[in-house]
Amino acid sequence: MKTAPPGWRPDTGADAEALIKEARRRQHRRYLVTGVAALVVLAGVAGVTVSRIGPGGRPPGPAAQSHPSPAALRPAALRPAALRQVPRYFAELTDRVQEQAQAAVVRSTLTGRVLATVTPPAPYRIFTWVSAVGDDRTFVLAAQRYWPIGSGQAGLPAQNRDITTPVVFFRLAFDPATHTAKLARLAVPGTIPSAQLAGMAVSPDGTRLALDLRRSTSSIQVVTLATGAIRSWAGQGGGWTGNNKRFGHVFSWTADGTTLEFQQWEPGGPADIRLLDTTAPGTSLASAKIVLTFPDAGALGTNTLLTPDGSRIVTATPQGITEFSARTGNPILSEDQFRFDWQALGWAAGPPWQEVLWAGPRGTALVVWDPRGKPGRYGPGNVLGVLTGNTFTPIPHGAYEGTFLQIAW
Repeated sequence: MKTAPPGWRPDTGADAEALIKEARRRQHRRYLVTGVAALVVLAGVAGVTVSRIGPGGRPPGPAAQSHPSPAALRPAALRPAALRQVPRYFAELTDRVQEQAQAAVVRSTLTGRVLATVTPPAPYRIFTWVSAVGDDRTFVLAAQRYWPIGSGQAGLPAQNRDITTPVVFFRLAFDPATHTAKLARLAVPGTIPSAQLAGMAVSPDGTRLALDLRRSTSSIQVVTLATGAIRSWAGQGGGWTGNNKRFGHVFSWTADGTTLEFQQWEPGGPADIRLLDTTAPGTSLASAKIVLTFPDAGALGTNTLLTPDGSRIVTATPQGITEFSARTGNPILSEDQFRFDWQALGWAAGPPWQEVLWAGPRGTALVVWDPRGKPGRYGPGNVLGVLTGNTFTPIPHGAYEGTFLQIAW
């Protein structure tokens, strides 16, 4: 187990603009920490160490090799070969009102175009989570009823209904030939109030659904969709499982559907990155292997992804997009680094925000959310793109649209 570097991550309660402002305003703290050697960001192309020894841990391995930061923020050349290393279609929650997604769209990775749109069937009004099956055209969506929340005390009844209404799940099947999508209800046993669901991920073969549940204690359930059989693993003590904030990719699976990666948090940090063998006996999350430990939320991205071959953990760090060994926790490389004199540029919120949204085998191709968009008062906007060999290829029409990373390949 390794321990990696400190900082912060934004809350989801604010609107889109407020979230980005606050994220960037506070995120600059990650670049100013000097008291821990593991956080030193060396100039130029020198090596970067992003881990330190945890209790009982081994000395850190060789420093991850960093690459020169991207030059000017300008559109990169379209490289279809890079885009073809990523699944052809992705699903995104969109048409957000009061931060609630009223539709899901299927888009092409090659063109960025919307190919199909679905809305929740009555009486459900919003989608809350999305996850992708490994076949490139099937997705799972979580949906619920929704009552718009008014201001002040008048909004409390609607708020209480929103957080207690049950969540339901749908399979979205996209047909590339006709550009149509169909929803089918999934039979997930039990009743899950919406406030208790903190994330989900369907297995690569589409047969099982992992659920992050926050009840009196945190737990993970894996539901076999054909039979309704449930396996549960309970958390121990305080804290929670899943991301620091309730959005993004809470879980990632290995390609064979046996190992599930997740974050385990203590209040305020630290965060353990754990690997759960879902085929092994047991009912406690304590059995999940700790691969890596981050001291607080600023040291990692919202998402931490296990590559499908199970070899690497990928996340955004102060050093850029960083890949760690899933066996030792040692950093392997950092790339896609940005250096901003954000104060001189007059940005009110500090350095921009990066995320990893999808990872291919051994991390050779990644989908990232990078600050390469149009400049503004709060820094450049974010765009979607594919990262291969420290080269960013934009996904056409991939500008940030307030989806809060509810997107899946």
